[in-house]
Amino acid sequence: MANILDNIAGMLTPEMMGSIGNKLNESPSGVESALSGILPSILGGMVQKAEGGNFGAIFDMLKGADNFNLSDLIGMMGSGNLAQNDPRDIGGGLLGSLLGNKTGGLIDAVSGMAGINKKSSSSLLGMAAPFIMSFLAKKIKGEKLDSSGLASILLGQKSSIMAAIPGVLSAVLGFGKTTPSVSTRAAAATTTATRAASTAAANTTATATAAASSGMGFLKWLLPLLLLGALAWFGLRSCDTGGVQASLENAGDTMSDVAGKAGSAAGDLVDGAGEMVVDAAKMGSSALSSLKETANGLWALVLPGGVTIEANKDGVEYSLINFISSDKPVDKTTWFNFDALKFQTGKADLDSDYSKRQIENMVNVLNAYPDVHLKIGGYTDNVGSADGNMALSQKRADNVMATLVAKGIDASRLAAEGFGEQHPACPANDTPECKAQNRRIAARVTQK
Repeated sequence: MANILDNIAGMLTPEMMGSIGNKLNESPSGVESALSGILPSILGGMVQKAEGGNFGAIFDMLKGADNFNLSDLIGMMGSGNLAQNDPRDIGGGLLGSLLGNKTGGLIDAVSGMAGINKKSSSSLLGMAAPFIMSFLAKKIKGEKLDSSGLASILLGQKSSIMAAIPGVLSAVLGFGKTTPSVSTRAAAATTTATRAASTAAANTTATATAAASSGMGFLKWLLPLLLLGALAWFGLRSCDTGGVQASLENAGDTMSDVAGKAGSAAGDLVDGAGEMVVDAAKMGSSALSSLKETANGLWALVLPGGVTIEANKDGVEYSLINFISSDKPVDKTTWFNFDALKFQTGKADLDSDYSKRQIENMVNVLNAYPDVHLKIGGYTDNVGSADGNMALSQKRADNVMATLVAKGIDASRLAAEGFGEQHPACPANDTPECKAQNRRIAARVTQK
């Protein structure tokens, strides 16, 4: 049986994406990324209604929508308040029935995920709803389906529909844990990876400059090499979409901040692009001046607002706080590696017990600095297929973002992007130690 989601997505040509982007003043890739999340999210809402036995009213709405012109996508964009399910929007009634008061949250989450503004996100959602309605109305009429017939088709395709929903949107909609499909996420990731191509050259140049500019530069690279052997047992595991698993890291998927820990041994913090970020003491920053070592070997800090966190002194939390509190401007090359996250081997699901402290710390940091926005980046080594690694990195970045959103962080403050094998911290990618550096999740400040 033909896959409904694939059929609908296949009708949206690159020319249509370009026209919609021009109308909204957004890039075609941004439109494509947004719709890759919106379409399965709407269908996912229908699946849930079909599962709950409440599909009759939805079916009646769909049945009466066969007069919409599928070629007039821009004409489907309404002018009402879609976040409040305004009936002036064609899809407002359907979205209200499917999503209830979660429509506004979906608009915000799509905006953050795709890097488009909220008005564009709302317009795309308002366009997608009647587009799907019209497609299904024609299917109902052409195949002479009744309510139970269409519900049965949707339920039969549940796994592919729910798997295509990005983790951050699934969290907002309360759909539970999902694993985005390889084809959907790989396609989106390939598009977004192109936008990062120029960053790779900048990263390489900045790294070489940082090492060469210091008279002690050799220590910054010698000490990381000495520490890599001990840290190589921990890291992300790449996976091939064909099921061929990398066998080098079967100890698990712990994400060790290899570069960060090694750099701090030389007296510096290291960002995810390999640039040296001078530590708080050298900067004269007061943000970390009250750090106190605890009995468990961590360091405690009272954040603005009074919440105390405990973290590794050279961990992502204090690296971020140091950057946020400094005068250094936001840029596109300064990344900070998470150092205490763990995923299930070869999968995108976080080990919630192991990762709990760092996730909670990041939530507290973001709450303490409400103007800060972050981009979450996922990276892999070169084991397995390039498409599989791209998809895995996107899924892991999505799931980290979704976890933060589920804990109360506004989705509009976050974005997630998988880079797969691109921008390796260790370009050779030829030894277990080198590969361990490349498997990572990192964060970049996009606003402070």
